[in-house]
Amino acid sequence: MPCFNYTGRVKDGVKLKGQMEARNADEVARQLRSINIFPLTIEEKVDDKTNNKNNSLFNIANKHTLKTDDLVFFSRQLYTLIKSSVPILHALEGLESTTDNPELKKSISKIRESLDEGLDLTQALERQPENFSAFFISLVHIGETTGKLAEVFRDLSSYLKNQQNTKKKVKSALRYPSIVLIAIFVGLVIINVFVIPNFADMYAGFDAKLPLPTLILIGFSNFVIQYWYLCLGIPALAWLIFLKYINTKAGKMMWHRRIVKLPLFGKLILQSSITRFARGLAITSAAAVPIVQALKIIAPSVNNVYIEAKLDDVRAGVERGEPVSINIKRTNIFPGLVVQMINIGEEAGSLTEMINEVAEYYDREIEYSKESLTAAIEPIMVVVIGIIVLVMALGIFLPMISLIGAIG
Repeated sequence: MPCFNYTGRVKDGVKLKGQMEARNADEVARQLRSINIFPLTIEEKVDDKTNNKNNSLFNIANKHTLKTDDLVFFSRQLYTLIKSSVPILHALEGLESTTDNPELKKSISKIRESLDEGLDLTQALERQPENFSAFFISLVHIGETTGKLAEVFRDLSSYLKNQQNTKKKVKSALRYPSIVLIAIFVGLVIINVFVIPNFADMYAGFDAKLPLPTLILIGFSNFVIQYWYLCLGIPALAWLIFLKYINTKAGKMMWHRRIVKLPLFGKLILQSSITRFARGLAITSAAAVPIVQALKIIAPSVNNVYIEAKLDDVRAGVERGEPVSINIKRTNIFPGLVVQMINIGEEAGSLTEMINEVAEYYDREIEYSKESLTAAIEPIMVVVIGIIVLVMALGIFLPMISLIGAIG
């Protein structure tokens, strides 16, 4: 029988920790309530080897084989079939036969095999941490234990679709400046490799004294042509070192902390993380997941380890019996509007509704920020391109003007 670590709180507010053997987490919760202990967290105890190999319920995988589109399709179809009273095995069998995605077909086949072995759906999903996040699995577990599996899959489908739309909005906002910067880089390479050398040869034939801007352009062009391997190698090496550093724990924390404070882009990235947090909290709150447990499974979904660490601090504060809104305010990350709306939701007993309002609000804000970002970047890009054109024009055409004047 598996063993579970638990934390709980008794009526006088004292926090307790302990272990208990039971068939599942629900049985642990029932036993704790029967002895007047309110459960805060319940986690299955696993050794390090098992944990590393299989992943636990609350250890989200960073890379998933299935794409968001696949999970949306999977959730939406199961909602329809289960709502129509189709047995889960028959639903999965039909779903496996209709999907054209080989990865999803393979995943469904594994789920069916697990169910045939006598496991429940939650346990079957836990066998595929590379495909299903802890958030997804936890909600399915809630749906199974409460008999509301169809509603859970409906909410998951909506949640994943909204997450996907948020991600697309952010990518769309960042696409324009990326394309412009690439175009500028390609243009500079063409000018320095093909255009300026031709003008340099022409000016050399006149044996004239060249102005400083022209000498700088010719010198830079010669450097690029002669030491092209350094011009490519140094940036590539710096990029690889940067990628390696941000893949470390300290590096990722530093980068994620700074990225939300970047000029122009930081606000958009922070808004997307807040939207993910709000939608996750709303769906777990609606599913009656304890707030401490909900914060634990939501934190990785924000895709920012800095904000995730702040949410861990929020969870620690809630475990001490403090309101969510107070701990959210202490993070100094979430805007006052989020704090105020969560506070209102807590006091009125309508946290789910208020946090949904936060998510809807920031969905609109992301769209506005995307338009504002484009509007702000356009003049900056125009100025940058103008400066480059001016420097090129001065460097290339000043000698021509001098030569024409000398001939005239």
